[in-house]
Amino acid sequence: MSHQAQRQFQEKFVVRLPDGMRDKIARLARSNDRSMNSEIVHRLEYTTELETALERANKIIDKLLSGSSAGNAVMHAGAEA
Repeated sequence: MSHQAQRQFQEKFVVRLPDGMRDKIARLARSNDRSMNSEIVHRLEYTTELETALERANKIIDKLLSGSSAGNAVMHAGAEA
């Protein structure tokens, strides 16, 4: 049994989808060998993890740029473009 199949879902949430979205999710789910529900949950989890990783990366970039003369040169060059 897959990890997804072992998971017990506690909450239900009804979502109204824009026209065509259900068919798109169904196609994606089939191509990934998942149920529509599993596809939606997977994509929500992936998106939230990606946002967290991007926030960390942006903080590191900000820290690097604020503390170095090279970073200041990059920021200055970007402002001139």
